[in-house]
Amino acid sequence: MGQQGQIFKSHGAWFVRFYTTELDQDGKKVRRRISKWLAPFCDAYRTKNSVETLADAETGNVNSGVPEAGLTVSEFAAKYFLPFIKAKRQPSTHKFYRDVFKNHVTPRVGDIRMRDFTTGHAQRVLDEVDLSHQSLLRIKTGMSALFTYARQRNFILTPNPVRDSKADGTVTDEEQYAYSLKEVLYMLEKLTGASHVAVAIAAFTGMRESEIRGLQWADYTGDRLHVRRRVWRTHVGPTKTKDSKNAVPVIAPLKKILNQYRKVTANGSDGWILEGIKKGFALNLDNLCRRDIKPVIEERWHGWHAFRRGLATNLFELGVPAETARIILRHARVETTRKHYILLESRNAGAAAMRKLEKAISRAANGQQRKPRKSRKPV
Repeated sequence: MGQQGQIFKSHGAWFVRFYTTELDQDGKKVRRRISKWLAPFCDAYRTKNSVETLADAETGNVNSGVPEAGLTVSEFAAKYFLPFIKAKRQPSTHKFYRDVFKNHVTPRVGDIRMRDFTTGHAQRVLDEVDLSHQSLLRIKTGMSALFTYARQRNFILTPNPVRDSKADGTVTDEEQYAYSLKEVLYMLEKLTGASHVAVAIAAFTGMRESEIRGLQWADYTGDRLHVRRRVWRTHVGPTKTKDSKNAVPVIAPLKKILNQYRKVTANGSDGWILEGIKKGFALNLDNLCRRDIKPVIEERWHGWHAFRRGLATNLFELGVPAETARIILRHARVETTRKHYILLESRNAGAAAMRKLEKAISRAANGQQRKPRKSRKPV
């Protein structure tokens, strides 16, 4: 064997017995002897030599001088992973991972040792949590990120066990909703003040909620809004990605709304475009929604991100190519725009197509001939 360990046969199967170094509750290294199942005794595995490779795989990640592989998932997250995320990522990202482990992972599989964690453990978490499909995908992302971090730093040497787990869950209306132009105009007619401006920016630029909060008057040039920062809670930071930091064209209706709002607000010369009640900082759009938007819009409200999907879908229906919509939304890949933001079915495109079929059937039943199409002259 490449690693120390004793291979033995018991109850019709091959096992390997070896010592591993772990950390106790006081952080001291302790030795523990464990046994691992390798394979059944069969034609393919009749001798010790035939299972040596399997034994090396089992012992390699614990006899390499990395006692952290013996830590539980909760211990490893608290000691290594979450501090790394807090130091290297945005505060919103740290909160996301912290909440994933606190609320979903730790209560279910937090006591499983890192080296013993399997795809089945990850699947157990995803099966037991009763949330939407998107929420389960986020939980899977959190678990997978922890094991990716552990592999990158040789805390474990086995493949990422979360990779092959599956997030099912239910697809909710809010996850896939895209506002129509009719809905946007209805909201703009009903809303006033900061609510009116926030909805207009969201609907006519497709910016993310945090990017809208991060806008300052210095970012507005009259024909463009420059996305230079984002605001999450009380944290001001850089944009989500390098592609997100860009300028978005301002169409005439939005320009009119912004120019009028600039005249009537005290912060018209500089500062935040949407300033909060607490002067000198960005407006909290979630509070604005609960206070001023939902009471007016009621069941028509489907969240801020539905404006982003709505812009992509509306542009595509008007004949704008997906690649152009990608540039406006500042996605890195056009596949993201096509798959998650252009929601033609939300406009009953299928129903419209079936109505055409209905008319064709009616004409055929009545013995009517469909008028031939006039040939278009080449442009």
